[in-house]
Amino acid sequence: MPRHPDRQLERMSQPVAARLLSASRTAVLVAGSVEQHGGHLPLGTDAFAAMSIAERVAERLDTAAVSLGPVGVAHYHLGWAGTLSLRPDTMRAVLVDVAESLTRAGVERVIVVNWHEGNSSTLRGAADEAQRRFGLRIVVAETHVITHGKHPEEMEFTHAGSMETAAVLAYEPGLVHLEHATEASDRAAGEVAHGLYRRPDVYPVMADFHVVAPTGWYGRPELADAGRAEQIAEEVADYVVARATEIFAALEASGHGPTVPMNGGEPVGHGARAQ
Repeated sequence: MPRHPDRQLERMSQPVAARLLSASRTAVLVAGSVEQHGGHLPLGTDAFAAMSIAERVAERLDTAAVSLGPVGVAHYHLGWAGTLSLRPDTMRAVLVDVAESLTRAGVERVIVVNWHEGNSSTLRGAADEAQRRFGLRIVVAETHVITHGKHPEEMEFTHAGSMETAAVLAYEPGLVHLEHATEASDRAAGEVAHGLYRRPDVYPVMADFHVVAPTGWYGRPELADAGRAEQIAEEVADYVVARATEIFAALEASGHGPTVPMNGGEPVGHGARAQ
């Protein structure tokens, strides 16, 4: 199954979007980033990777993929011109505002498809606010983590290496130009440095990506294959749908479906109903 750009909300007519959102009561939000990925991958790698998965998830759930915009929280890449970054408060406000709009279309459940580590803490806080204000239930799918977790040797958790190259191949192969690759940073050193920031218990906070990769990237992009990239994107979409469906069902069975706003008022929007 290929990509499904027709699932992007902005490409739909209003009646089609209204029907899908109301019938499914579910929306797929897309969060990525515009940041440097060497000379062989586009600045929008994270945004394209997230949309590639989100379109497939939306197709499986018969709903729409709703972009929060391509730019994410990526201040630690600003040392390379072309990188763009939002303040966390800005991204949080965008997600909350979009969530309010979706409740008015009848949405009660939201799946956030993310492909950028720098967004994660902001998305969690924004999801919490949106749930409390609008009676939504939101789950976040960290699709870069899922991709690496399913194929840890093949899909290396580097920056601009095989995993992210595969993600772009699954979106639009013509955006990958290995012949234009700039000098890679040492892979072993990059994995050690990056690992410090990815610790789940005690960890530093990323301020400048130069400490991980002085040249901006590290990894083995040459290992990625277009056909295999498509297979993996499909697997990841299947995984997101299966886990999100299980989570929503478990929450509803335990009486924790779409939530009641904590301000004591009625849920915002015609479609948000407390259960």
